[in-house]
Amino acid sequence: MNIKLTNIPSFMQAELDQLQENLSPMLKKSMKYGLLSTAMIGFSVINLFFLFFNNESLSISNIALGIYALIGAIGFALLKENKHNQKEIAKMSRTYMLDRMKKSRYVTEARKSNYYKKVNEQPLYAMNVFFEFLAEEQQRKDQSFHNEF
Repeated sequence: MNIKLTNIPSFMQAELDQLQENLSPMLKKSMKYGLLSTAMIGFSVINLFFLFFNNESLSISNIALGIYALIGAIGFALLKENKHNQKEIAKMSRTYMLDRMKKSRYVTEARKSNYYKKVNEQPLYAMNVFFEFLAEEQQRKDQSFHNEF
C-alpha cells in the first residue's frame, strides 16, 4: 500500500513513505479484517434472511441457523477488532509525528510545543499539521543553509 501524492514536495513524500513503512503491518492487518468481516456479516445476514422466510426443513434450519449466526458473530468480532486496529494506527501515526517533531534541530522549542498542542487537540487534522511542520522545518533548513554561505 504505497500512497503517492503528486503535488507535495519530495521532503514531505519521504516522511510520508517513512510513516507508511512504520504503519504497513497494521494497515495490512486492518484491511484484511475489514474485508473479511464485511464478507462474513453479509453472508450471514443474507443466509439468515432466506432461512427465516423459507422454513421448509426445521432440523436443517436449526443447524444452519446456528452456523450462520456463528459466522455473523465472528464477522462482528473481526469488525470490532478492526475498529481497535484503526485506533491503534491513529495512535502510532500521531506518536511518529510527535517523535519526528521532537527530533527536529531547525524548529524552535516554542514552535514545536505549538505543533504538539495542535496535533493532540485536533487529531483529525494531525497530518495537515505535520505537513505544516515539515514545510516550516524545510524553510528553516534552507535559511540556515543560505546563511552559511
